[in-house]
Amino acid sequence: MGMNDNFSAKVHPAASAGKMWVMGDEVMKRGRLEGTGFNVIDVAVPPGSGTPPHSHASPEIFRILQGTVTIWALIDGKPTETEAVPGDVVTIPAHAPHAYRNASQVPALMMSVVDDRMMEFFEAAASHEPPAGPPTPEAIGRIMALTETYGIHILAA
Repeated sequence: MGMNDNFSAKVHPAASAGKMWVMGDEVMKRGRLEGTGFNVIDVAVPPGSGTPPHSHASPEIFRILQGTVTIWALIDGKPTETEAVPGDVVTIPAHAPHAYRNASQVPALMMSVVDDRMMEFFEAAASHEPPAGPPTPEAIGRIMALTETYGIHILAA
């Protein structure tokens, strides 16, 4: 068998990361592992930002790099909030209800592994310019419509 691109490693330089903003969080696409459907992203979460409780078919992994991220998820069948700090890894199985938020006064950064479907959602939902302020009702409405398209279920608060 001859050598081809399927056997070539790839370096994804930090400077080439695609940046986008989803509801105030900066999402940086770091790389994709060809043939697997796995994508590595960094998510910069400003103070006060986060997601509502939701679920989807895509599993996720979060590794906290900086700051503190409050994770809401079912742990042993009970809704639980956990403060995740640098070095902590959080695994979210497919369809598991979960949310995250930065309840601190300093920015947080986490690395995440997501599948292609979630990456497609981020790309569809994203702005390519930083937000000028909190999300507008129009922006929230657009995101809510996209959650239906991508099979993301927002849970009642």
